[in-house]
Amino acid sequence: MLENYVQKAIALYEKADAILICDKNGNVEYTKWSNNRYFECKEVVGMNILEVYPTLTEETSTIIRCLKSGQTRIADEQDIVNFKGERIHIISTTYPIKVSGNVIGALCASTFCGKERENNIEPDNDFEERLYDLDDIITQNQAMIDIKEKIKIVSQNNSTVLIYGETGTGKELVAESIHTGSMRSNQPFISQNCASIPATLLEGIFFGTEKGSYTGAESRKGLFELANKGTLFLDEINSMDFSIQAKLLKVLEEKKVRRLGGNKDINIDVKIICAMNENPYEALKNGKIREDLYYRISVVQIRTVPLRERREDILLLADYFINYFNREMGRDIKGLSDLAKNAFENRQWNGNVRELRNTIESAFNNEKSELITIKSLPEIFFEECKNDKNLGKDITEKYDFSLSDAVEEYEKKLIQLVMSKSKNMAEAAKKLKISRQNLRYKIEKYNI
Repeated sequence: MLENYVQKAIALYEKADAILICDKNGNVEYTKWSNNRYFECKEVVGMNILEVYPTLTEETSTIIRCLKSGQTRIADEQDIVNFKGERIHIISTTYPIKVSGNVIGALCASTFCGKERENNIEPDNDFEERLYDLDDIITQNQAMIDIKEKIKIVSQNNSTVLIYGETGTGKELVAESIHTGSMRSNQPFISQNCASIPATLLEGIFFGTEKGSYTGAESRKGLFELANKGTLFLDEINSMDFSIQAKLLKVLEEKKVRRLGGNKDINIDVKIICAMNENPYEALKNGKIREDLYYRISVVQIRTVPLRERREDILLLADYFINYFNREMGRDIKGLSDLAKNAFENRQWNGNVRELRNTIESAFNNEKSELITIKSLPEIFFEECKNDKNLGKDITEKYDFSLSDAVEEYEKKLIQLVMSKSKNMAEAAKKLKISRQNLRYKIEKYNI
């Protein structure tokens, strides 16, 4: 794994003046400086980054902060002193090195300040998790196919896009697909959930800050500057404070941004994609979004389809996630059992594709056979029965019930449902994809 990052680092070295790779504890494992300007690799390998730069602390070292947060740090300007007493003025971008979601190290790429070329390094997709593209939208549903066709069109222009739909329906997948299908695909894709940041901090994060604009403030780029030439995805925009919405509208109209505490405008070229998890007309009516901003961001609207409206995709997606987790976990699960298939097809999937994915992952941690059976499904899977009129009374009304009890109750209700909609036992067995003998046995077992 480390060798792979070294190869990428060498490739990146053409654009940077210095490369440094360290382990999860901040110990240097590789470094390379242009013309060995400050020190050779052998001088610092094995040293901790705080030993290489003794003026830094865990709070001020961009590498240590990257290791702790697991997040990429972009264009940090640093004026630091190395262990030789030499002052170094650089701009650095630091990437976490992850394996199976765990941070095992960091890679820092730096340029000297004052060079004629750009004094920053924009995010390099080689070091980021791969963004989704159209091929990642798995579907045979016509409404979803129409969305894929729409993505092809809107990705070729700069119109703002508003994506809306229920939680778990793939709004960010659509946003990333628009970016990767566009001429901006080699430029940054910056994603920000507007609900996750307090309103008091959002302005500085959006528009950037100048040193001294408030106590402890440093000169930093905001999201618009970081996404320049690329795409900015603003999720849950309907949760944004109205005062910030007004300033956002101004930026969209003028294509200029001014940092908090700054005195000059900065031109930007950014494609804006917004998202919300409710109907935009309802958000507008309920006063969650300014009317002028709403019309500005909704030039193109895309509604992501809930899974219950694309039932032909349920088993298709289940197979996709089974193959995915087989690769991730080194398993060889062949698919779903017949009863599990029926359970999946009859479920409402209120959590949509995300819920389906999590259900498959949970089953992988419970199932020991070659097929995912209903016994391996998480207990929460059966809680939906209480709201499902087709499957009758809530099985969870039995206060003292086990998972096996819940599975048997679910199986009984499912057989009753199919029997009520079938002409005879042969037709019911065909729908359930089991033999008539097996169905007869279950009818007798459950006294149906």
